[in-house]
Amino acid sequence: MPRAYYRKVDESRAVVSALTALDADRISESLPSFHALLRAKTRDVHERLHRHRGFASIQDGSITLAAYRCLVTRLYGFYCPFEAAVGVVPERSVWIADDLRVLGIDRDAVASIPRCTALPRMLGEAQRLGALYVIEGSTLGGRELFAHLDHLFGVGVTDGRRFLFGRGAATVCAWRDYLARLSSGAHDPATASAIADAAVDTFSSFEKWLAGWNEKTHEST
Repeated sequence: MPRAYYRKVDESRAVVSALTALDADRISESLPSFHALLRAKTRDVHERLHRHRGFASIQDGSITLAAYRCLVTRLYGFYCPFEAAVGVVPERSVWIADDLRVLGIDRDAVASIPRCTALPRMLGEAQRLGALYVIEGSTLGGRELFAHLDHLFGVGVTDGRRFLFGRGAATVCAWRDYLARLSSGAHDPATASAIADAAVDTFSSFEKWLAGWNEKTHEST
């Protein structure tokens, strides 16, 4: 590749990383104290997921197309049942299915991907809010990971990484809207505790499911 290509890649990564950090800082300045407590309670598992071999290899640019395909397949097996359990219109699972088709996995093969069965129970709005904390928050990180796949798909190309692209420029607005719901939902200690417990349980379920991301056969856990 010519040097100009690599300069463009580096510039793209730097811009996305800077914007993501800036957006997060701006939002954090006005965060309610409950969100700060929620971040603290989920920090350990969140940091472990940052070090997950699949995500880490995207971050450092070393992931291969085959490994990326395995990771995306595993993500699909989580998001399909998660969206059904939390009662939201399928969105992320649709994006992932689009990515899988770009990666050469046909519709029948996508339909046969094993699903995670060890999801937390969503008994009410508090549990749903807590579970969505994990998923909505991950969208911010996806924006940065998106730029680190230029070596597989080309600078700025969305096909194959639609899931990481998320809502694009609307991502920060969606996160801010979620935080407003979170703040209004945690209106008493019992509800706040239920939200926090659901967030921790969802992080744990996600972490356990992703542990099998690079196995030759993905078996339900």
